[in-house]
Amino acid sequence: MLSEKEAQQLPSTVIEEFINSIAFKIIIENHIQKARNHIYNVEVKALDADCMEEGFIRGFMKGVRTVQRKTGAEIEGLTINQASTDPSLDSGSEEIESEL
Repeated sequence: MLSEKEAQQLPSTVIEEFINSIAFKIIIENHIQKARNHIYNVEVKALDADCMEEGFIRGFMKGVRTVQRKTGAEIEGLTINQASTDPSLDSGSEEIESEL
């Protein structure tokens, strides 16, 4: 059986434990959010930069190949592989040709 003093302390102990559990939950949620932000800032932004660079290079090479086909000119420093016509890379080259 509980003494009167223990019975009086019991509600405050329960409340204290509840407050501690909420504080712990908030701390964990903050750590999770920091981890998500880190993953976004490091991984997603790096992937985005890589995709933009790759897209720029592909677009630039489409333009180079289009100019080569239209003018018959060779570009110094461009390897045969880079100048070769790859249909998967040339989608949309009609747009470039129409602008030229």
